[in-house]
Amino acid sequence: MWDLFQLIAKDNMTPNQLMLLYGIKNKISVPQIDAHLEIKGLIKEGYVIVEKTNILISNEGINIMTKYTNYFVKAKKKTNSQLMGQEFLDNIKKYREMFPAKKLPSGKPGRNNVKVLEAAFRWFFGEYDYSWEQIHKATARYVDEYEDTEYLYMKTSQYFIAKQDKTKVKYSELADYCDVIIEGYEPEDKHFQEKVV
Repeated sequence: MWDLFQLIAKDNMTPNQLMLLYGIKNKISVPQIDAHLEIKGLIKEGYVIVEKTNILISNEGINIMTKYTNYFVKAKKKTNSQLMGQEFLDNIKKYREMFPAKKLPSGKPGRNNVKVLEAAFRWFFGEYDYSWEQIHKATARYVDEYEDTEYLYMKTSQYFIAKQDKTKVKYSELADYCDVIIEGYEPEDKHFQEKVV
């Protein structure tokens, strides 16, 4: 937020003046602001023009509003690092390598491309609030469960993160497994099995 205030100050305006400028453009009154005082600053910087009794936004004023509108549009979309952490690529690669490096019985490769996984994790981190440590533990548990059956019915690395059903609703089995990790559920011990020759 401080960055925004610094940016506004560099444009020789106050936050109130910027708010008033948007109010003028959208024909909205802003009773919390002393409009007469703030208009003087906007006129001085060339952001508005007074014609008779009308206050019009100048080209400079339009440019400044476009600048701040773009500022907020960019702020809404987080970067991969903001969303998934600085080490997201290393964590995605670690996740990917937990899956078998071969085709599953379904005929699909167990490991999907890193770019495909990156897109799936963008969705996942937008929806859920799990750590990479929880994700890796949950994935290890999932892969271990399918190892004994030669990965029969196991999802690919992408579909474990997110899969759309027929009604176009996305769900995540990974999120379910993360909950299992958080709740501390331990699977039953595998019983010792002796092979008979």
